[in-house]
Amino acid sequence: MLTKYRFKTQITWLSTGLILLTVLSLTASYWFRIADYAEQQIKQQFNFAENVLNQNLITQEKMLITAASVLAADFGFKQAVASQDKNTIDSVLLNHGERINADLMMLLDLTGNLITTSASKTLSLQAVTEGIQSLPFRNVHAQFLRIDNEVYQVIVLPVKAPRVIAYTVIGFEFGQTSLVELKDMISLDISIVQREKILATTMKSQYSPEQIMQEAITPPSNILLSSADYYHQVRPLGNSKTLSVLLSASLVRIHHDFNQLISSILFIALFVIVIAIALSRLLSNGLSKPLNILMNLTQRVGRGDLVIPKLSGDLPREFTELYQSFSVMGAEIENREKAIKYQAERDLLTGLYNRQKMLQSLEETTTYSKQSTLVAFNIKDFKTLNDTIGISNGDKILQELAHRTFHYLGPLSAGDVNVIGVARTGADEFLVAIDTISTDYIAKFLTHLQSELDRPYWVSDIKINLSLYFGIAQFDEHISIDAEHMIRRASMAVSAAINEQVSVRYYQQGEDEAYMYKLSLIDELKSALEAEDSPLFMNYQPKLNMATGRVDKLEALIRWINKEGDFVNPELFVGLAEKAGLIVTLTRWVILHVVEQIEHWNLQGYTFKVSINLSAQDIQHDTFVEYLLDTVAAKQVEPQQITLELTERDLAENESLVASRLSYLKSLGFQISVDDYGIGQSSLAKLKHLPVDELKIDKCFILNLDKNKQDQDIVMSTVLLGHRLGLQVVAEGVETAESLALLDEYKCDYAQGYYLSKPLSAEKLIEWYECYETTT
Repeated sequence: MLTKYRFKTQITWLSTGLILLTVLSLTASYWFRIADYAEQQIKQQFNFAENVLNQNLITQEKMLITAASVLAADFGFKQAVASQDKNTIDSVLLNHGERINADLMMLLDLTGNLITTSASKTLSLQAVTEGIQSLPFRNVHAQFLRIDNEVYQVIVLPVKAPRVIAYTVIGFEFGQTSLVELKDMISLDISIVQREKILATTMKSQYSPEQIMQEAITPPSNILLSSADYYHQVRPLGNSKTLSVLLSASLVRIHHDFNQLISSILFIALFVIVIAIALSRLLSNGLSKPLNILMNLTQRVGRGDLVIPKLSGDLPREFTELYQSFSVMGAEIENREKAIKYQAERDLLTGLYNRQKMLQSLEETTTYSKQSTLVAFNIKDFKTLNDTIGISNGDKILQELAHRTFHYLGPLSAGDVNVIGVARTGADEFLVAIDTISTDYIAKFLTHLQSELDRPYWVSDIKINLSLYFGIAQFDEHISIDAEHMIRRASMAVSAAINEQVSVRYYQQGEDEAYMYKLSLIDELKSALEAEDSPLFMNYQPKLNMATGRVDKLEALIRWINKEGDFVNPELFVGLAEKAGLIVTLTRWVILHVVEQIEHWNLQGYTFKVSINLSAQDIQHDTFVEYLLDTVAAKQVEPQQITLELTERDLAENESLVASRLSYLKSLGFQISVDDYGIGQSSLAKLKHLPVDELKIDKCFILNLDKNKQDQDIVMSTVLLGHRLGLQVVAEGVETAESLALLDEYKCDYAQGYYLSKPLSAEKLIEWYECYETTT
């Protein structure tokens, strides 16, 4: 919560808060302890008062008993009682009462009726009579009697002559004077209570009896928290069952003393807080100064200024050590940044620029120069060489190659060429960027670089000669291209040099556009495969059964018209799909649509076997077999109606896996065909161990079959060997009747080509088929 305030403020708040917490804790502790102590003292005072009151009552009781005994034993008094001499009785009671200062003298008959009375106050006969009726006539003991709201402590004693002839009652008034005397003795206010009604009290007149009783009934739970001026407790009055005494202790003095104590504590706390604030400000100033110095230092380090100035002035020891740690940290960060920068910009093996650094340097150069040239070179068959001599020796060759490049570029005259940078952009691909004044110098530069790099390399006393391919891309001042495009063009030139088997190849205008066109085709093909209304569609080319003269086989061929309305060569986009990782998706699209079309033809009564072209990626994919079987099972199509065509190259890749999966599919009824046979790298010996049903002779041997004797010999021998291996043979590319006749002569099983029909859509194929059937 305090984090939004300054450090000085936080320290001040912390010090003040701790002091306030301490003061509040002490005050609360004092409060409860003093309240408890005060309550205990008051209770002890109440106990003391009760004891004093009881002792006083006992003393008076003894006096009453003595006086009553003297009176009851007086012979003249007993004779007067016996003779019912009222004048004598009144005289004796009056004289005896005055002698002992009794406030009440009465004589009662045996039934408790009043015979005569003598009192210091005038009492109503009815009140006296009612009071007498409440007296128990039993053992001699002091009792309390209420007459006309006056309380008397009385004793009842029988008069015997010798039997009981009457009862004498002697009492002392327990009134205001007695209460005041008791108050002086116990230092507490005292009240006489009967049935929650105060009969007499020493309390000041400003307190009403009702208020006093209310406070007595609901005493405060905490004396110090109470606003009352008195604390009350009801105690018994002798052995009276109807009367009790209310003791009241004044709280005024306690409240006053406690308030003075709290005021003193608060005053001391305020004084300490003021001192704490002053000291905390001094402390915070002493801490904030070095913290500000360290904060400014961290800001400098954050801005990249890693030069730490010497410390001026004295700081606490801990801050001085921390400042010195910052100095060490700055030096370590600087060294680490250099190392990180080097790793971010350099190829760690050769020390040359990496691709990103070369891009940056080239971008900086092309902003002011229009004569930049990129020379990319690649080592021929470096992977094979690396596998032969080992990775560590291969790394040594790459390091030597980088060293020679530097050795050659180092002494070049700045007037002829400016070396922008040298980079290793791939495993065995290097890039040299130069900025030259004359374009004629490039050929000379390249010749010398080749001669430097073509010298033999020695690894573990083994002489190794490298074959390098060079690709050249020059900056075109008339066309705005960036460094990324320049590097791509140089890489394309190297790739073209490798494909064309030439040592030096210049980038040719338009190759970059063709590359971008291929990229755009790949993106468009992705969309086409996902679209519901796809621009992709299937064509079917008939295969003629040479033995029956019927068409019972077709080859499914995918076609595509792009969004520009142009027909895209299947060889182009299928090849791009293989390189872009889309061939599996493309083949699944073909399988689904071909199987649906076969089902449709089956329902129409047309039974064809249809060939589907696969790639090595398809047959090796983990879910290919499962997808093919699920798709066929979902339709009314038999596996025997589908022929899977693979090229010799596809069969040779991961041969054991391909053979096992094709064997499984063949066991389920699928036919297996080898496409483009005769131009691949396989042999009949390999085909002998593969689950192949059919050979398709490549069209390059069929197109000029009627004119080329060598083609005729190759085709005839291929058909013969195929039959010897138990395979059917299909010839594709038949475009003349003469070629078809020769194939019939060679006993070729099937013929396919434009002479029979070009690839057709499913609807037009049926039209062609119906026409063909009626004319043959």
